[in-house]
Amino acid sequence: MNTSAPVLLFGASKAGEFFLQQNPNLNVIAVLDNDPARQGCQLSGIPVIAPSELQAVQFEQIIITSQWVDAISAQLAAMGVPADKITVPTKQQLKAAKPFMHAATLQLAHQLLQRLNAYLQQHGIRPCLDSGTLLGVIRQQSLIPWDDDIDLAIDDAEFDALLQLMPDFITLLPEPEQLSWQIVVLTIDQVDACINLEFTPKAGSELLPFDLSLQRRQIKGENSELVSSAGLFFAPAHHFARYEQVQFLGQSFYIPSDTPGFLEFMYGNWQQPVQGTRITEYQNRRSQLPAAKMQVRVQKRLLGRTN
Repeated sequence: MNTSAPVLLFGASKAGEFFLQQNPNLNVIAVLDNDPARQGCQLSGIPVIAPSELQAVQFEQIIITSQWVDAISAQLAAMGVPADKITVPTKQQLKAAKPFMHAATLQLAHQLLQRLNAYLQQHGIRPCLDSGTLLGVIRQQSLIPWDDDIDLAIDDAEFDALLQLMPDFITLLPEPEQLSWQIVVLTIDQVDACINLEFTPKAGSELLPFDLSLQRRQIKGENSELVSSAGLFFAPAHHFARYEQVQFLGQSFYIPSDTPGFLEFMYGNWQQPVQGTRITEYQNRRSQLPAAKMQVRVQKRLLGRTN
């Protein structure tokens, strides 16, 4: 891509921030977003504008930095943007810089996962390994080296209790002398959908940022859905109607029932490690959802933070 050509991003989320960090030489002139709350703000110093302003902007390429790839592509096509001016980056381009390849950061991730798993199970909550974290543990007994987050699922019936417990976990977060932590709740269309554990390294720390997400899973009919995806990502309900267990990091972790079947549903040939995939290459996802579901309102609130 010509780095001097004017480029737009579509999606003013953390994925957009990571993309900008990895591509500092691109001439990104604005970021489009459907959320009115983000319009008029800035993403890493770049103005966030409404899609309705697109006709007044001269650009060569629009890069989609959002999970709503299909809806945004259709939206742009309806606005007359040619397909060859729309780019979908790889998932790795929307992630932090491979924190689990850094030995000290990987050790921190293990410590956080161990403390949280023990804390929640002690209080009757069953955190279930999910998505890429589950894939790495089952396939190679480790976190995937090129991943940048930890994915845990929480059953819908346990999520409200989780919200009550998490503020007290703040004192158990590791390395407080090196890291400033915060616990954030993500709300999707007024439904609490996810709790993120996030940190910022303090001056002098060499630890690399990553997130741990506790994702609300809700069974709807024959499917279990990740509430934060508004139905985009789902799996057959029987995988999360009951759990099995696996040993990892010296602890017992919950996993979906028939885990190989779940991983095949999500990733296809899950035994074969693959880097550089795109969200459009996921084995099963709802690429066509009602427009209202593709333009959800995301809000955040703070549950707690360290100094």
